[in-house]
Amino acid sequence: MRLVRLKIASKFRSLSKYFVMAGIFLLLSTSTFSQKADSVKREKKLKIIPLPAIFYTPETRLGYGVLTSGVFNLGDKQNTRNSNVQILAAYTLNKQTIIQTKHNIFSKQENLVFNGELSYYHFPILYYGVGNDTKKEFEEHLEYQVLIFRERVLKKVKDNLFMGIQYRYTDLYDLQFEPEYLFSESARVYSQTGKNSGVGFAVIFDNRDNVLNARTGAFLEFSNFFHGKGIGGDFTFNRYTLDLRKYWSLSERDVLATQYFGEFNTSNTPFREMSLLGGETIMRGYYNGRFGDNQQMAIQAEYRRQLLPWLGLTAFSAFGDVASQFDQFNLNEFKWTAGGGIRLMVNKADRINIRIDYGIGHETSGFYFAFAEAF
Repeated sequence: MRLVRLKIASKFRSLSKYFVMAGIFLLLSTSTFSQKADSVKREKKLKIIPLPAIFYTPETRLGYGVLTSGVFNLGDKQNTRNSNVQILAAYTLNKQTIIQTKHNIFSKQENLVFNGELSYYHFPILYYGVGNDTKKEFEEHLEYQVLIFRERVLKKVKDNLFMGIQYRYTDLYDLQFEPEYLFSESARVYSQTGKNSGVGFAVIFDNRDNVLNARTGAFLEFSNFFHGKGIGGDFTFNRYTLDLRKYWSLSERDVLATQYFGEFNTSNTPFREMSLLGGETIMRGYYNGRFGDNQQMAIQAEYRRQLLPWLGLTAFSAFGDVASQFDQFNLNEFKWTAGGGIRLMVNKADRINIRIDYGIGHETSGFYFAFAEAF
């Protein structure tokens, strides 16, 4: 028992260290860019939006806590989009603990972009095994704790085109898994507990007018991670991501948003690092992880209509699937989902919404209450 307490204490010391590092990074970034600012030409206001965090997803059920969102601009609004930092501390009815910080920071004239996350999850989940035809009746309960650190630094190459490097670290520990049906999965799950450390690069074209709620523009990303033991991880695998989004402003009140998302991992991918179908951002209606494998492809479209300054409606649909190898995808067998939602605007100037969505798929459905648009 004393050994367990020492391990937990060590993990929390490590967690505290990473949170302090992230805090220092954000403060220094903001301070450095602010010192270079021309206070006569630019208006720099930090808008802090504290909100009671109330959310609902199939993975968490009802969650509650505190969400603080900071919105600020480090340059002229004519050539620099708003930066944002979000801090979330929450607990859910599924006995999950979430401590999460995310940031998306644009320097003056967007010469540099910082995007990252530092999160801790104590996350009991439902586990169904690996593949695109797993059985819902073989549902298992799995529990773990995980620390995630991710940072991306991009340099503007030309207008709206960015290139840079990225790093990602995860530490999954304190796994508890006592299967009733998927006994063969036990060895896989326990053997794939540990650390993942990955470095890579990213190329992004981004001319969206608003990163939290775009009306016009496009976001095109190709990125990868090389995970290996030589950089502090326990597993060796590669990941390639393709994320393509396009937004059309049909009128002052109407927007059409589309997205293609592909995530492709090489073999020997740990179970938690596999591509998981479903969740609150794409394939809404499917439990995140209901289907998971090395590869994933999905496409979605969403129509957004602003009825009143504070109220909007949406309708969405998506198709996607997972596969072990890329050549095993079969478009005729892709899973589908469709649904609609309500948007409540809590910050008109920055177009920040609270969204309430309901998605329906094949023999599944899901209700979502979350902050900001799905994509």
